[in-house]
Amino acid sequence: MVQDEYDKVELPALEQLQQLGWSYEHGAKLGVENGERVYLRDVILIKRLESAMQRINPWLSPENLRKVMRDLTHPNFAGLMEYNHAIYQTITNYISVEQDLGKGRKSHTVKIIDFDTPSNNEFLCTNQFKIEGANQNIIPDIVCFVNGLPLTVIECKSPYISSPMQEGINQLRRYSNLRAPHEDEGAEKLFWYNQLMVSTCRDLAKVGTISSSAQHYGDWKDAYPFKDSDLVNLGSSDNAIGDVPSPAYLADARQVASMPDVSAQQRLLAGMFNHANFLDILQNFVIYEPVEGRLIKKVARYQQFRAVNKVIEQLKNGKDRKEKSGVVWHTQGSGKSLTMVMLAVKMRRDPMLQQYKLVFITDRTQLDEQLSNTFREAQGETVYNAGSV
Repeated sequence: MVQDEYDKVELPALEQLQQLGWSYEHGAKLGVENGERVYLRDVILIKRLESAMQRINPWLSPENLRKVMRDLTHPNFAGLMEYNHAIYQTITNYISVEQDLGKGRKSHTVKIIDFDTPSNNEFLCTNQFKIEGANQNIIPDIVCFVNGLPLTVIECKSPYISSPMQEGINQLRRYSNLRAPHEDEGAEKLFWYNQLMVSTCRDLAKVGTISSSAQHYGDWKDAYPFKDSDLVNLGSSDNAIGDVPSPAYLADARQVASMPDVSAQQRLLAGMFNHANFLDILQNFVIYEPVEGRLIKKVARYQQFRAVNKVIEQLKNGKDRKEKSGVVWHTQGSGKSLTMVMLAVKMRRDPMLQQYKLVFITDRTQLDEQLSNTFREAQGETVYNAGSV
């Protein structure tokens, strides 16, 4: 490892993740010797997953616990995208099991992650987590686990080398066997569960998914709901921020007259990896979209995430029709269609808003068809298309 990568990028990232409420263990402690994994090729922290299942679903019988664990640890699908899509659906839409809880044998929902109560989950980050691949071991810089599931891989590169972002993305693609699939040079199993792939060199930081080529990795330029002043305070003190910033703490931060620059890495980690935002992105802002016969996985851009959450806030807390209305200004190519889909997905999961009917007016037949297909794929929406103007 280049020392600059560790000192300037990896170590600050690990420190910030801990300030955001992620616990930390070195990868060496999450190996076979410590009982966290049976084999180095295993990517799930099995005891942590089992403990989370029992904590979130205390009613679950030993028999059904074994069934859920087996479904998560030994899925059976055709390829990387099929594994990833199926596991994503399991994590966000839960698993149904038959069990008698005193009123006869009925179907009950098992939660893998508690999206309603972030504190009910275990958030763990690690570095130098060794995984045995088909032909060689891989050691990603940082892996982030929720309830023992490896949901994020972060690759750190020195800011002093040429093309650090390209190198980081290339490394992520190698780890996931996307760079040269026929060579089997990575450990694809790690990416069955992956939701976010991050390449960072401190001054630049971009996020993508398993189907993102280098040009489709995106910046996260706004740490909403945090401001840059909050991040300066966070990085220079023992303050820790988890789900919601403390008003008093933020007020102090904004009184700082002269503040150093906030790096792209700090902004991305604060905006995407505070617990509430991370679970929100996972549940509501990841879309699988069919494009020309193949499934593409997309994650929201920062402005889509911000816009949807502001619309939701206004719909729920606006006192009258005027306060509930508004305009979202989109530039060309900013992803307005997907923003609408993500808004619908989040509304359908909100008890206050899930019964709303949504009307979309488009000016092109192609856009009408594209939107309809995306809505159906993303959330199983019932879509009615008007036959004429």
